[in-house]
Amino acid sequence: MPPSTLGDRLDQRRHRRFVGRAAERSRLTTAFADADSPVAVVHVYGPGGIGKSALLDEAARLAVAAGRGVARIDGRDVEPAPASFAAAAHAALDALGDGPRVLLVDTFEPIQALDGWLRRRFVPSLRATDLIVVAGRVRPAAEWRADYADAVLLLPLRNFVRADAEAFLEARGLAPEACGPVLAFTHGHPLALALAAEHARQPGAAAFDPSHAPDLLADLLARFVEAVPSPAHRAALEAASVVRSLTVPLLAALLEATDPGPDPDALFAWLRDLAFVTSDADGVSLHDVVRETVEADLGWRDGARHARLQARARQFFADALQAAPTPGARHLVLADFLHLYRHHPVAGPLLARLRSAWADAEIDAAVPLAEGEVPTLRALAATHLGDAEADRVAGWLDRRPEAAEVYHTRSGGVAGFLLTLPLEDLDPGARSADAVTAAVWEAVSSRLREGETALLFRCWVDAEAGQGVSAVQALVFARTVERYLTESGLAASVLLTTEADLWGAVLGLAGLSRWPDAEAPDGPAAFGKDWRATPPHAWLDALASRAPSEPPPPPAREAVVVLSEEAFTEAVRDALRAYAQPHQLAASPLLRARLVRERGGDPVEALRALIDEAAAELARGGREQRYFRALDRTYLHPEPTQADAAEALDLPFSTFRRHLGRGIDHVVSVLWRAEVGG
Repeated sequence: MPPSTLGDRLDQRRHRRFVGRAAERSRLTTAFADADSPVAVVHVYGPGGIGKSALLDEAARLAVAAGRGVARIDGRDVEPAPASFAAAAHAALDALGDGPRVLLVDTFEPIQALDGWLRRRFVPSLRATDLIVVAGRVRPAAEWRADYADAVLLLPLRNFVRADAEAFLEARGLAPEACGPVLAFTHGHPLALALAAEHARQPGAAAFDPSHAPDLLADLLARFVEAVPSPAHRAALEAASVVRSLTVPLLAALLEATDPGPDPDALFAWLRDLAFVTSDADGVSLHDVVRETVEADLGWRDGARHARLQARARQFFADALQAAPTPGARHLVLADFLHLYRHHPVAGPLLARLRSAWADAEIDAAVPLAEGEVPTLRALAATHLGDAEADRVAGWLDRRPEAAEVYHTRSGGVAGFLLTLPLEDLDPGARSADAVTAAVWEAVSSRLREGETALLFRCWVDAEAGQGVSAVQALVFARTVERYLTESGLAASVLLTTEADLWGAVLGLAGLSRWPDAEAPDGPAAFGKDWRATPPHAWLDALASRAPSEPPPPPAREAVVVLSEEAFTEAVRDALRAYAQPHQLAASPLLRARLVRERGGDPVEALRALIDEAAAELARGGREQRYFRALDRTYLHPEPTQADAAEALDLPFSTFRRHLGRGIDHVVSVLWRAEVGG
């Protein structure tokens, strides 16, 4: 039937463009048409722009199709008083006649104060065949279920799934190739989809970028955040937009001292009650598109504040990662840390794929290798890495079963595994028999010092994805971080992968560099890190201090020299001889040792200062002052010859030489402790 009014034509157009909500439409149809349905009250709820009004439009069509008359009122047009609401509702309903009726109440939040009265007085006063549908942002009070039981139907609305979101954009004329950035920003939120699609469809519009669309952000913010009580509340909202989930301690760490207003506990309570905030065991989280909108607006409006919030969040999570008591806790903190990198050009796409993998995964924490599992793990390795590599891995599983950690699905099947070998503790024959492990050992062994450890993450496999993006891969990477932080005496680590193109940039972002000299011919790629150059906790601090948009620093392996104790001793002796002529120190390998690099500033001056401080310890001692005087007259403020120095100190030359030797030994010992123990 052709439309008789402009309103009818607009209704038909809205219906043609309506997509998704199949489950909700089905339940409404049953409530309207099934004579045996007990439903008398329907609550449709969700954040602003989620599509409540659009669903009420469809509900009206479904009700008419079921033979019901439809009356509709809007909470914005009614005073929040029982008499006003009752008058408006009954006027609309009475105009429908005697048949079964449906009352649609849209935008209920302005009259939310009427909720109790509606439940206790108004609904019971309706006809037995009537049905009321209420749409608002606030979840209905628990008393509705308590009082009405199965007579109340709750329909919470969430974002569109990807297929519905794509159909939504297609219905609005957006080309398929332009949908990707819009979908990534909106997370399927209907209003955000509609506004972003309209923005992207403008003549001459470039690829969609929310940071270049301040008008769109302002429109979305106005829909999501109708009123913020104070600047402190806005600061709390902005803080929540930067992180995955928010707790009171995290909020306190993110707020600036200049942010006025309520304390973090009060601000957290306010956030928790917002319609677009969800609460769970991890804290409170903003609705995805609200988070993206608030953060994008903050970055556009006050980039410096946004950068400070991110820096505080990185430091908070770096500290929490070091303090996390269990592997599960460390994994959750790592997920929070990585969330800050979700817009990074390299890490972002992989993190998006990882979130998808996690959504489909049901994997338990790792457990030791069980008896009889080696053939299963070998088969996984063979499928994804080839038979030759699988045989080498199976050999280690047989010889060192305690080195394997196995991940299982909730149904009991093997989901993947990680094999980690302590290189210095392996049987030399077994180490040599595996060409891959032998190559890593040859590259690392010459640099290990007594008491130091080197870890080789020899093999890791997900049952389905191999070494691609997967839930097992995320657990493996989290486990490597845990080993970095907890392994005593860790000097170096090497992670092997057959997917160097996929993981190279991400591992580089984390400070691991490619070590070609640790790779066997036709073997996996090796990515390593010398932890003496940057100890694990300092590494975390460095990650925390670097913004997600910044490139990683140059790999430390090429910039740091790691000397054996013998070579270090000789280098210190050479540095003492060159102390009085600083230009001669320019070639000292100590300038690239860790203790000098951590000192910062000019490396030559840093080395000389370290020598000064070590020698000064002798000057403070009683009998040891004579050792200092020998050092001082020989190296720090030298006489022309050692004989002249002995004469100046009024010592026999043999006694002078003994004192000098003790002084040199002291300086070497102090600097060595700083190098290996700092």
